[in-house]
Amino acid sequence: MLAKAFHNIFSSHFRTQNLQSQLMRNSRHGILRLSTSRSFTNSTSNSANSTTSTKASSKKSTFYSSLKNIKKPVTVWLPATKLIVAGIAIFLSGDFANAWYQNEYNKNLLKNTIEKGTQPVTDILDNEFIPRPLLIKRFKEILQPDKDQSFYHVICGEKGTGKTTLATAASREVGQGIIYVDVPENLEFFGESFGKAINFTFKEKISLLTRLKRKFLSETQEKENMNLPKWMRAKRAFEDVAQSYKINHNKPSVIIFDNVDRLINHPEITDSLQDSAMKNAKQNKYITVFISTKGPVLERMESRGTSSQVLEKLEIGDLSESESKDYLIKKCTAENLQFEETTRKCMINDDEVNKLYKLAGGRILDLKREVNKFLHGKIFEETKKEVMDNVENEVKAAHLFPNQKYYKIGKPIIKTLLNSKEMRYLDFRSAFYTIGDVEKVLEEVLACNVFEYHPGKHIVTFKSPSVEYYFKEKADVFIKNNV
Repeated sequence: MLAKAFHNIFSSHFRTQNLQSQLMRNSRHGILRLSTSRSFTNSTSNSANSTTSTKASSKKSTFYSSLKNIKKPVTVWLPATKLIVAGIAIFLSGDFANAWYQNEYNKNLLKNTIEKGTQPVTDILDNEFIPRPLLIKRFKEILQPDKDQSFYHVICGEKGTGKTTLATAASREVGQGIIYVDVPENLEFFGESFGKAINFTFKEKISLLTRLKRKFLSETQEKENMNLPKWMRAKRAFEDVAQSYKINHNKPSVIIFDNVDRLINHPEITDSLQDSAMKNAKQNKYITVFISTKGPVLERMESRGTSSQVLEKLEIGDLSESESKDYLIKKCTAENLQFEETTRKCMINDDEVNKLYKLAGGRILDLKREVNKFLHGKIFEETKKEVMDNVENEVKAAHLFPNQKYYKIGKPIIKTLLNSKEMRYLDFRSAFYTIGDVEKVLEEVLACNVFEYHPGKHIVTFKSPSVEYYFKEKADVFIKNNV
């Protein structure tokens, strides 16, 4: 029994080494006591350690058993989780790639459009087109700016002087780098018209991550961009493409806004377009050309553009006498194809051409109206009476007829215009000083289609050749008569 006890003590020596070391540190006396009663202590310690070892072994076994139970579902879930993560990654990558491709495709559409130019098509027939080579040449110079050009243009004129026809003809000839935008009569469609001109779809492809980012991270600037009016979004898209065009070709592109006078009730749009024209002209990014009839929109643009020193103005006037008569003859010449030969027959003689020109002058719309009446069989006297009646109504509306309040003031003005074709605006204005509110009177008189104020030259003329013709016919009433 004693030998067995010593054997147990020896085998458990290493397990009890830490306990012994602790007891030895407690006190020297404790060590002496431990040596005298080693047999008893070791027996007790062995028994206690055996019990502890059994409990630890039991706990360890329970832990590994539990771990095995947990590991089984984890090993089942792990492949499925990997598949889900991989699927999400593939989806997001594809979504991002598709959005990138679509946006790049849209950008390329815009680039190709500006490279080719919009080349607008008009419905002007060959026998109605009036070649004006000097003006076409000037238009082409405007549409082909130098690389360092730093000004934009305003092209103006009365309705029917051929501004749009000249612009579209020159745009087709130049082609590359020209964008033509026609401002529609209904301003609700201005954005669509602008977008169509530059091939802009307004359908930005946005990836899912970007949408979430915009929704939850409150990217204010991007949200504001998406809420901008369509015309402004189209303008920004054009500006981006114009920058690339300038880099690739070392010269600015040109954008034409025709019929901007239709923006009369939307000055904020006119101002925004003009501000962009000023800025981008100074920076040589692109050149803007505005086309407008005379009126409030043009006056506003001129007043805002004068101080910028980057505005150039070109006024389109009436046709010359030779151009007008050529148009009348061309319009009245019919072509017949007989036996593979083309024959032409003019249905108007020189005397009739001279009469129509004196009545309509060089205003294209007036010429077209009168020659159409002639071609439909209306004799000249009937046409003349209609024109004279219309003008007389305008003269009465301006209170310039005998026994009306501005008759005596108007007579010297009419005489001056018949002799000189024009008069200084200051002289015209001073004639009305004696009557109440001058500004109100001038607004009332100029609102009628009798006189026309030219703000660029600060002169006044007759509104149309028909008005001049009327006063010549009524000279005994408005010039010779001293009533």
